[in-house]
Parts: sequence; C-alpha cells; structure tokens
Amino acid sequence: MVYFYFVSSVKNPNCICFLTITVNKTHSLTRLRKCSFFEWKDDEQTDGYYKNLLYSLKHKLDAKDELSEMNKLRRRIAEVEFLLSQEQYKVAKSEKEVHDGRKAIGRYRMIVSLLFA
Repeated sequence: MVYFYFVSSVKNPNCICFLTITVNKTHSLTRLRKCSFFEWKDDEQTDGYYKNLLYSLKHKLDAKDELSEMNKLRRRIAEVEFLLSQEQYKVAKSEKEVHDGRKAIGRYRMIVSLLFA
C-alpha cells in the first residue's frame, strides 16, 4: 500500500499534487489537491521495518540451518543404526559359529572317547 501525504498551506496555493490511495491493489482513488509539501510514505519507512525484516530473515535462515542440521543428523543416525544392525548381525553370526563349533568339538570328543574306550 502506498500513501501520499499532502500538507496544504497559503504559502503556495498554486501547487497541484495528485493524491492516490490504493486499497487492496484493486481499488484506487485519485484526486487533485493544492499543496506546498509532498511526502511519499511507504511501509519501508515505518520505524523498525528493516530491523524487523532483518530479524525475520535471520530467524528463517536459522530455521533453515537448524532444519538442514536436523536432516544431517537424521541421515547420520540412520547410517549409525544401519551399521549397528550390521554389527549385531555379525556378532550374532559369530556367536552362532562359536556355539556350533563347541557342539562339533563335543561330538568329536564323544566319538573319540567311544572309539578309544
């Protein structure tokens, strides 16, 4: 929204300025007025506009950084969980091989003791 502010005075009554009021980007009203002072005021000129804009942009950037960090951490967690499951599988497989080996040794001992007894 753009606002035009006019101050009329008796100093220069022949000054003619246009007053345009835009509402919702669809309706506009233009009038001729006599004025001696012209001031264009945008939303950007309000106090703290750029400070608030900078703060909101920094906040969005931090949120994106946090989001990217979270995504990196999620990927790393998924990798570690996969590696942990692989390690657990290998340990279980090794324990089974040890258990099967002990069973085989026990069988061989029993066979040897039966043969030489």
